[in-house]
Amino acid sequence: MSDFVLPGAAMPSGKPQTPADDVSKAQTTAFTELSSLAAMLAAWQESLRKAGLSPNTIKNYAIDIKLLIDFVGPGVAVGGLTTNTLNEYIDWMRYRRGKPCSDKTADRRITALKSFYRWASKAARLSVNPAEDVVNISVRSPLPRVLTAAEIEAGLTAAMLLRGRLRKPDIRPWILYTLVLGTAMRKGEVTRLVPNHLNLEDAGDYHLYVRYGDKRHRYKERRIPLSDSWVEDFKVYRETYNLSEKIFPWSVRRLEYLLQDIAKEARLKNNISFDTLRWTGALHMYRSGLEPEPLRRRLGLSKIQWTEVRAKLKKLDALDVNA
Repeated sequence: MSDFVLPGAAMPSGKPQTPADDVSKAQTTAFTELSSLAAMLAAWQESLRKAGLSPNTIKNYAIDIKLLIDFVGPGVAVGGLTTNTLNEYIDWMRYRRGKPCSDKTADRRITALKSFYRWASKAARLSVNPAEDVVNISVRSPLPRVLTAAEIEAGLTAAMLLRGRLRKPDIRPWILYTLVLGTAMRKGEVTRLVPNHLNLEDAGDYHLYVRYGDKRHRYKERRIPLSDSWVEDFKVYRETYNLSEKIFPWSVRRLEYLLQDIAKEARLKNNISFDTLRWTGALHMYRSGLEPEPLRRRLGLSKIQWTEVRAKLKKLDALDVNA
């Protein structure tokens, strides 16, 4: 790759905002192993809300645990279930309930089961977590596409050409491409950036803050370092456009077209998307040796989301995708 430094690639992780407490850290004094599943369900849902999970996810997880309660009975104690019982429930749920259950749905229900018992084991001080040895259903989902080293370089060259062309030079593709590639931010996070989200006053400690208006998503809020080189380019960009309200004061569709312009200029076979750049940036951070917990926070993921993302990053790394 060229001498270009990604915005957050070689910078210290700093002190990102503390993510929401893990669901297992909810109240642990109100329950015992004799507490019923039904009694604990509402408290678990509340802990998920505090952890910042979406209402739809919480609703689905609650439905999944209610299905377990239907199978064993509402009065059954949380400490009264064994791994064998849970495996019987899974077999019933998949094959003997009389209603279709795809592998994807079964996988989600097992994920909910494991999440519930991770929390319940601490909340009720269980000596054994019966869900720990329950086997997940293997659901094959395609790995996300990432850019190879050659494609990254071609994209950088193309963005620089667009920036320096004699007729209608445009620095926007360069700023957008390098920002997303270096920070692995989500598309929505990029489009919501406003000037006061960037701290460009402290040389050597440039950074931006990812903010969310909805407190349910506070675990996604974080501090991301910016490289000196990106900040210098951004200052040129800032002088060119009116950034009084937003860092990127254009529609999402227009920003997507800017990335397509790069792919077209670079003559890449595939378009460049926000998602591709986010995953490419995440894989770069993973390979750089950033520890799992700081990487999770850098990406703005809950611990439940991180489980799947980390597995995909591991697979991408094993495939030796030259990103």
